[in-house]
Amino acid sequence: MADMTTRPPALAGLPDRYLPLYDAAIAVFAADERVRAVWLHGACGRGAADAGSDLDLSVAVRDEDFDAFAAQWRDWLAAITPTLVARPIAPGSFYCLTTDCARLDVISTRVSAVPDTGHTLRRRVAVLDRDGLDALVPAPADPGPDPERIAWIIEEVLRQQANWPTVYVRRDWLLGQVGVQQVQLYLYELCAEANQPMPGMGPKQWSAKLTAAQRDLLAALPQPTADPDSVERAREAAMTVFLREARAIATATGVAWPTELEDGVRAFLAAEGFVLSR
Repeated sequence: MADMTTRPPALAGLPDRYLPLYDAAIAVFAADERVRAVWLHGACGRGAADAGSDLDLSVAVRDEDFDAFAAQWRDWLAAITPTLVARPIAPGSFYCLTTDCARLDVISTRVSAVPDTGHTLRRRVAVLDRDGLDALVPAPADPGPDPERIAWIIEEVLRQQANWPTVYVRRDWLLGQVGVQQVQLYLYELCAEANQPMPGMGPKQWSAKLTAAQRDLLAALPQPTADPDSVERAREAAMTVFLREARAIATATGVAWPTELEDGVRAFLAAEGFVLSR
């Protein structure tokens, strides 16, 4: 069993307000025999915690006790800390914001499911282990680019371009502004997916998922304001870069280019008086 009297080094990068929160959580879980193991995951599990990280805990609960434990999550959370907001995401799992704005996320699972959790919790540090469950945790795996995800992003951007005339029909330049931002977001996601494998990172690790060249590319894109000239210039720039990068990424990852979709959207836009960048 992990030594619960000593805080693990993985906590070292967190702000000080997280340390008593960690202590309280471990004390509550250690006092509950239904809880058989607790791990740090997220940034702490990767050994990459910093002042912007959350406290992420995963908990293994005896199978026969899991439903009752999960149903009581608000009770045992209240024993750990008062909160400003706490929202469930799955049975016995939630994210919350404490009264001093620390962020605590807990994921609960049945003991029997521990060997199946490697795809979502790839790197962990055991801090309580009554039954040697840490030995059942799968070794970390860093998968490569997902061709299905890459294909979906490319198709979705092309599909959404068929909506572009709506911006002009309704003279809704705010809609155009958001539409351009959506292309930029998909460009980011496409680049990040193409860079796999990489160590698992949370949603607030943004620039770290890109190469230096990709960061410069996205940073240089013009940001639209809600007026026709601005959204059109920003759309042309975003789509020019997106299509160029997407074709290269599709080729590198063996993803078939959706030629029929692209041609159909181009023809429609041309008939409506719009151009889709090459």
